[in-house]
This record gives sequence, structure tokens and C-alpha cells, in this order.
Amino acid sequence: MGHQTSLMASTASWLVKLATGSIDTLPTGQIAEAESPSALACVPEFVMENLCEHLLLVKRFNPGHFEQSGPKLGSILMMILCYMDQPFLLKNPHLRARLAESLECLLPSHEVQGQPNNLGSYQRQALFQEHKHSLRIAEAILHVFVSIEETGQAVEFEQKFSYRRPMYDVIKYIWELDVFKTKLNELAQQAEREIESEQPPLFLRFLNLLINDSIFLLDEGLNYMKQIQEKEGEREGWISLPPTERAEAERGFQHMGQLARYHNLMGGETIGVMEMLTSSITAVVTHPTLADRLAAMLNYFLKTLTGPERKSFKVSNLEKYSFKPGEIVAQITQIYLHLEGSETFIKSISSDGRSYSPSLFSMTENVLIKVGRADLASALGNIASKVKVANTALVEEEELLADCPDEFLCPIMSIIMLDPVLLPSSKQIVDRSTIARHLLSDQSDPFNRAPLTMDMVEQDVQLKEKVKQWVEGKKNSK
Repeated sequence: MGHQTSLMASTASWLVKLATGSIDTLPTGQIAEAESPSALACVPEFVMENLCEHLLLVKRFNPGHFEQSGPKLGSILMMILCYMDQPFLLKNPHLRARLAESLECLLPSHEVQGQPNNLGSYQRQALFQEHKHSLRIAEAILHVFVSIEETGQAVEFEQKFSYRRPMYDVIKYIWELDVFKTKLNELAQQAEREIESEQPPLFLRFLNLLINDSIFLLDEGLNYMKQIQEKEGEREGWISLPPTERAEAERGFQHMGQLARYHNLMGGETIGVMEMLTSSITAVVTHPTLADRLAAMLNYFLKTLTGPERKSFKVSNLEKYSFKPGEIVAQITQIYLHLEGSETFIKSISSDGRSYSPSLFSMTENVLIKVGRADLASALGNIASKVKVANTALVEEEELLADCPDEFLCPIMSIIMLDPVLLPSSKQIVDRSTIARHLLSDQSDPFNRAPLTMDMVEQDVQLKEKVKQWVEGKKNSK
């Protein structure tokens, strides 16, 4: 195994030298297609795949071997960082995702159950904490996380989330290291500063995908739990079915259970990462571009898991399907607590007409007390009071502005355009926050599909002033 690792380390150094001209150098920024060395086109993908498979083998069966490899790990890390976030050096998105999995293989936490770990994890810890390029891990892992979504190639949902699972492990590990937490905070601050740049900032796209993934995974998991409850009620009657039909029904039930477990596990991982990040990063998360969607998501799942509908998910064995509703409610509550200092976020919670109601937080408090999280339940009362005040003000404002002229309403969301902007291609006028949210997922004009970026929209100063005067006139006439 030692000889194999030596071969892999030498291969890694050779691949770095092919890309940059030196085994000690990493690309600066994103390499353009024209700058990609032509020699890379002659290197078969299995060269890198072999390296990924070797690391996976060592992780599974002999992670202590990493401690015996010493400096060789540095060469392997250099190769991972050189290619993982460079689409024009390594065009295959699946292989870039495999490199993220390889990075996860190098985490110090891996041990084989039942085997004593006499070698510790010093070498792997040093790799993340002392390697001269280790801080590049933070940006690189976010880039490959986002690029899986934006490849333009067909990547199945389950496959995409399977790729992201080891990325979550890397993000959670580096978050515990102060230098990486500082780096991630810097990326978040940069995203806030450049939120309307031509290319949406990396961290903003990452957060947007976290929200998208949370919605999809948690919702799918809940749908499967509901179906399982229904099937458990029907299962006793299957004994009267012909053997072939009974076997088919059982296979379908087992498959449904596997899907439920997968989506519940990944949903928990995703919302867990969101909880972790919001403990320190709040400004960009509560920016108007994201705040409404985040609040709507959290409200919806809180209502679903604490309201009357929660009875639809009761099955005979919650653990079998990794369904932990109390844990999810606690994580969502913790996110609320992390963000309660943001007035924008409080307003977003209260303006969610789909899921917010005055009883939302009282139902949540009851569930938290039942699952032994009375500490969160008591802290939630302060947020409930703030949201109630914001909701009262919102209802009054909506009544006051109910006769708003159509020309002041955003054609996409039907909200009053406090910051109207003109889309250059379709000539439609929409609210800035609405088009900013749209462009995070789709950089095209929603009316005619023409290419569009935030720097292309033009503020409609005249209309903005008219809206402002109309709103102020209404408020002054109360």
C-alpha cells in the first residue's frame, strides 16, 4: 500500500506540474478555457479516477495508513486543490465531485470500527491546518458544490445529493477551525458587498442552493413518510393478495422506505449546515435577496412538523427511516434565534402569508418542550413577540395601501415596487429584489429568456419617486 500511495503522490505532483508548470503552484483565480494547457487533453480520466479510488480504499479499510504517508499527503492535496474548482482544467463535473470526496477521505476523523487507532491523526490534522495552501479548501469546496448544479449536464437529483454529502463533512470540519471560519466569513462579507455584481458571488449562490436543497429534500422526505403511513395501514390486507402481487407490493414498500431514509438523512444534513453557518454569518443570509425565501421555507416546515399535519407522518418505526422531526424543529428554531437580530428577517417571517400565523410559535414551543428542548422554547418567545409586532404593522400597511395602482405593482410578485428597475431586453419593469432572487437560479430575463445579469438592469428613478410619494401620501393621510 505504501508503494501505491507513493505512486499516487507522484502522479498528483505530475498533474499539478502539467497544469501550472510547478509542483508547488496553484492556479490564481479561475483559469479560462484558452489558458488550459493543451497537454491535459492527452491525459485519460482514469489517471485521476485511480487516485480517487485509492484514497477511498485507504479511508475505508486502513485510514491509519494516511499517518504513515507524511509529506505525500501534501502532494495529493495540491492536486485536489489545483483541479477541484477549475472547470476548464477538469471538464468532467462528476470527476471534480470525486475530488471533493477524496478531500473528505483525508479528514482526521476517519477510523475503522473495531480496529485500534495507534497512530492518531496528526498528519491529517497538519494537512488541513499547516499546509501552505490549505485555506484554499474553503473556496474550492464551495465552488465544486455550486458547479454541480450549474454544469448544464444531466445530473440526477439523488446523484447530486450523494456528491454533496462528503462536501458537507468537509465544510463541518473546517468550520471548527478558526482560520477557516474567518475565511468563510470573509467570503460571506464579499458576497454581501458584491450582491449585485454581473456574476452572483460564490457564497450567495451557495446559500441559495442550500435553501433550494433544504426545500426539496425535507419536502420529499415528508411526502415519503406520509405515503409510508398510508401503506402501513394497507399492509395487513396484503396477505390476501396473490403471492406475486404481495411480493411486488412489499418490494415497493421497501423501496419507498429506502427513499424516505435517504431524503430524511440528506435533509437533516442540509438544514444542519444552515444552522451551523447562521451561528456566525447573518448579514448576507438576511439580505432581502434571500430573506423572504429562507423565512418562507422555515415557516413552512415548522408549521408542517408542529401543526395538525404532523400526525400524517407517524409511522411504526421513525428510527428505521432516520426521521427525526423533533431534531429538525430544534435546528430550525436555532436558525430563527441566530437571525432574530435582523429586522429584515423578522419582517420576512411575518409577511409569509402561506405558513405564518400567530399560533406558529406556540405550536413550536409545545413540540420543543416535548423533545426536551425547553431552553429553545423559552428563547423563542422573544422572536414570537417581535414577529407579532411586525405582522400587526404589516397588516395595517396592507390595508392602507390596498388600492395601489397597477403600474406600481411588480408583474412577477404583485408587490409594491419600492425599487423598480427596467429589464433592458423585455422593457418590463420589476422590483429589484424580485429580479435579484430570480437571477440567482436563472441568469435570463423571465419575460423573453434573453441573457440578463444584475449589472444590466436600469433603475427607474422617475417611477421610484412616484411610488415613494404615493406611499408617503397614504401614510400621512391616516
